[in-house]
Amino acid sequence: MAHVFEVSWLTKRCLKFYKSDVLNYKSNSYEEVLFACEIASRTYCSLKQKGFVRHFVKDLMFRDISKTIFLQSYLSDFAERSRRQIEMSIAVAGPSLDLILIPFISLEMMNSLIWQ
Repeated sequence: MAHVFEVSWLTKRCLKFYKSDVLNYKSNSYEEVLFACEIASRTYCSLKQKGFVRHFVKDLMFRDISKTIFLQSYLSDFAERSRRQIEMSIAVAGPSLDLILIPFISLEMMNSLIWQ
């Protein structure tokens, strides 16, 4: 709503809530990180605001959560991922796009073995 009605203070408050509460993981579990990732992804795709994605990626690095391990789990069902989720994967991978290509290549290799 903050974005729709262009209420800058509410937009800032939402980002502050995201940083202070959503990114405040209790156990660094995959489910907690995934929840934060999905919020950042949906915010970027629907509102075109990169702040949430930027803070999510910074938080991964700050907490020493491996991008590789997260993306392997996140992309484990690559064929089922939406465009939004793939774009978020690219944002998380940054310049290390091989983190995304490895699960994709593995999927293609499995498909080629199945269909032979």
